[in-house]
Amino acid sequence: RGRAGTGLGRAVHAVLQTIDLVTGQGLEDTARAQAAAEGIPDRAAEVARLARVALESDTVRRAVASARWWREVPVAAPVGETVLEGFIDLLFEEVGGLVVVDYKTDVLDSEEEVDLAMRRYRLQGGAYALALEKATGRPVKEVVFLFLQPKEEASVQDLPAATAEAEEAALTSVSATSAPQKKM
Repeated sequence: RGRAGTGLGRAVHAVLQTIDLVTGQGLEDTARAQAAAEGIPDRAAEVARLARVALESDTVRRAVASARWWREVPVAAPVGETVLEGFIDLLFEEVGGLVVVDYKTDVLDSEEEVDLAMRRYRLQGGAYALALEKATGRPVKEVVFLFLQPKEEASVQDLPAATAEAEEAALTSVSATSAPQKKM
């Protein structure tokens, strides 16, 4: 709660943070409660539908099949004179490293729009990987943006380069503004 985003996005995230990711038990009731909490009770069915899209995705299925997974993981790590901080919607462990999942409720109508969104979110994905690797000392093997409208799963391409770009952006931003913290 209290994170940026639309009421719809916050409601969907809250549902996915609390329901059983394996069975989906409680989805409808939780969607109604979260839609009401966000002041959009008339969109409860849409909240439930979008949460169901996430539950049925290959990435969420990979997460629940993995040995270890966590939801709404706070992450923070120093980068130069600043601290990168954020919340990871879903984090899981597979052979070869950690996988970060970020749910997106953007309405995208074409593959071209997904590509444009991935360009916008690339730095965010790199920042998640950078902060998580610095905080845990463990490799991040993949960052997946799970677009729920329509269902599309897209991984950040060339994650090491995206991570380096995020670090450079954080360092450059701090030197330009002298701000102590940078939010993801």
